Amino acid sequence: MQGVSGTFGAEDKELIMRMLERLRHRGPDGSSVHAANDTVLGAVCKTPSSGRIVDAIAEKDGVAVASDSYIFNKPELVRAFASDSDLNISDQELLLAMYSELGANMFGYIDGAYATAIVDGKSTILARDGYGLKPLYLSGDEMSGVFSSEIKSQMVASDRFIPFPPGTVMVKDHGMEAIHPINLSAEGGGSKGGGVEELRQMLVDSTRKSLDGGDGFNILLSGGVDSTAIAAAASQITDDLETVCVGFEGGADAGMAQKVADDLGTDHHEKSYDADEMLDVLDDVIYAAETFDFPLVRSCIPNYIATHQFGDKSRITLCGEGGDEVFAGYDYMRDIESDEALRRERINLLKGGYLTGFQRVDRMTSSASLDGRMPIMSKGVVNLGLGMSRQAVLGRSITESKLALRKAFSYMLPEEVVWRKKMRFSDGAGSLKALVDVANKAISDEEFERERRAVPGDRIRTKEELLYYRSFIKHFDSESAVKAVGFTPRP
Repeated sequence: MQGVSGTFGAEDKELIMRMLERLRHRGPDGSSVHAANDTVLGAVCKTPSSGRIVDAIAEKDGVAVASDSYIFNKPELVRAFASDSDLNISDQELLLAMYSELGANMFGYIDGAYATAIVDGKSTILARDGYGLKPLYLSGDEMSGVFSSEIKSQMVASDRFIPFPPGTVMVKDHGMEAIHPINLSAEGGGSKGGGVEELRQMLVDSTRKSLDGGDGFNILLSGGVDSTAIAAAASQITDDLETVCVGFEGGADAGMAQKVADDLGTDHHEKSYDADEMLDVLDDVIYAAETFDFPLVRSCIPNYIATHQFGDKSRITLCGEGGDEVFAGYDYMRDIESDEALRRERINLLKGGYLTGFQRVDRMTSSASLDGRMPIMSKGVVNLGLGMSRQAVLGRSITESKLALRKAFSYMLPEEVVWRKKMRFSDGAGSLKALVDVANKAISDEEFERERRAVPGDRIRTKEELLYYRSFIKHFDSESAVKAVGFTPRP
């Protein structure tokens, strides 16, 4: 995990140092700055779970690389492009080797999450993975500009910026182009109509490749099928699992998570919280999450509390994000009748996730200096899931949503967990009603009407969202910041 920032077309090392301070949570263990030829590249880094000390920036022959990333096909890439190295080389060292051979065409070979910056003489190259699992923001254009990993850092440089488009590579002075996936081998592509045995093996494989040289995992365990499938997959790789479940007093998740933890033998921790504790962390959550989207904030609060419960910050932290999108976990999808229409809807949700659920995972884990990873979002698992028919993922009843995922791990998990009805994370954690009640008491009808009209585009939908917006604007008083906030679909 890294925090990345830089300038191109102008050299301002002091600015980059100040921007990196806002990203220290993303890289508490080290930092580097490379400055030359009207460019500055800065990065803070976290020591990988293997314990190997690495430089935040890899440099060789005048080329410098920083990358906030995790790469599922790293073993294949190392063998192909860094054959003299072992698998414990850093991502930035691997990407440096790939760049020396492939140049800016390298990114199509990567299966994983990345926001990468490369400085080569006077040229700067920026790239972001296809689903935007890793964050990146840009001020300026392809001629000159400033970039960084989070809004809070970007606003040190400018209050005018955009999210860097996912699935895009930018080369200074040449503009932006789409990244086209290239299969390094026949492995990991996923097959249309693949079965549950193939799915289970792919998910275990992507979980194994998330381990990154360490011995054990942290797992955010909600008690739903997505996170329990990840926990089951992880249990096939290591016995060293620490799981955490949090919930509002009286919420439904804790009991289910405990059943899973007991079955898998994890070192399990639970924490309950009340409305006062939610309000105590609300401002910190919104600052960390960089959003006021009300469904997202609801789920960020328990995520934030959970990520700060883990004892070992050095280990990779896994979650089940992506399961609803890839395997059709939303109730409204039952109204979509054709295979192709359901596939298109899932793709659209995945493409919008960088402004909603994927952003929550990134910001909440990094706020606790945890390296958070999403095994469901490996290319093989995504392609396999999207290739499945409506019947394979939805089943016949509402309790069978994400049917393929349930079946894949059914023999390893308690039956009442496997066939539990889908709940929104904030609903299962019990936080929804308490937040609505607080907002309704704190904001009068007159205040709501006056203040929501002051925000363009009917952006404020509820009193609850206005409560969050008031906190957001204290930290991010910028039109660009407001525009960068996504809408979580609530059909």
